[in-house]
Amino acid sequence: MGRPLRRHEPGQLYLVTTRCHQARFFLRPDPQINEAVLEWLTRAQQHFPRLQILAVCVLSNHLHLVVRDQDGELAAWASYFLGHLARAINRIRKRRGACFERRYSAEPILDDGALLDRLIYVIVNPVKAGLSKSASKWPGVVIFASKKAPEEIAVSWVDRDAYRFARRTARLRGEPTPNSAPFRVRGQFFVGPFDRADESTSPGDEITAGIEARERELGEERRRAGRRTLSRKQVLAQSWRAAPRRPNRSPRPLCHTSDLGLLKKFSEGYREFVSLFREASELLRGGDRNASFPDWCFPPGRPLVRAAGVGTVSYGAG
Repeated sequence: MGRPLRRHEPGQLYLVTTRCHQARFFLRPDPQINEAVLEWLTRAQQHFPRLQILAVCVLSNHLHLVVRDQDGELAAWASYFLGHLARAINRIRKRRGACFERRYSAEPILDDGALLDRLIYVIVNPVKAGLSKSASKWPGVVIFASKKAPEEIAVSWVDRDAYRFARRTARLRGEPTPNSAPFRVRGQFFVGPFDRADESTSPGDEITAGIEARERELGEERRRAGRRTLSRKQVLAQSWRAAPRRPNRSPRPLCHTSDLGLLKKFSEGYREFVSLFREASELLRGGDRNASFPDWCFPPGRPLVRAAGVGTVSYGAG
């Protein structure tokens, strides 16, 4: 089955997933990997401040995010973040080659109920996978805003170019290798809150209660099935070259919603979008270089088609 056509419209919420090549444990938690993830999340946020991240969970062989793409920047953001993270992982693991398999998955989230459900799903993913008894005990990166306001997370990383130059200079002068501490860069990573139209309950309380309930439910399921949860020591002892015997992958849904009416409306709109895209593709293959594609899609071999009057996204590589 082919990959679904992408349409990244401004203002859309997504569940984003990307998996390691051959399901290997390249992202197995350790201080270097955790720091690399936070570094490139922060630096990507500096380049794409309008792409809001609501939750992050990094497991050993895949990662999930819930994002709000306010300007249709998701593809450019993912290229920047995942590209730099892949290079960092290969540097840390002292390997070469592909780090992530195929393209990331971005599943639209259409309403508050589905958003809350997906936030809880992402946060308790280590528990669901039998890797931890609670999300708070997972040694990898798990981030979400527990309050209504955005939360700031202090992040730091080594300026590798400056530190490399300092080490080279010290070596040429016959001096001791300098400490990396003076070369650390400090930044702030912002996590967006769960906002909903109904303010009768606190969003933070709703998420916390949902997480606790889901963790209890998953714990009971494992006990009834006689399945054990790995200890922190067992997780950290896994080889990053290893992979699960049978990787667990769920079918990719078209979208996430708790409203059947919204599902029907979205499905009809997506079918119309696919029809228009295929018509334009046929014209393009027939030699019509002026074939008109739907807004916010990716024509074959071309960049994102933005709506009239909307500027292009510019971003750096550093």
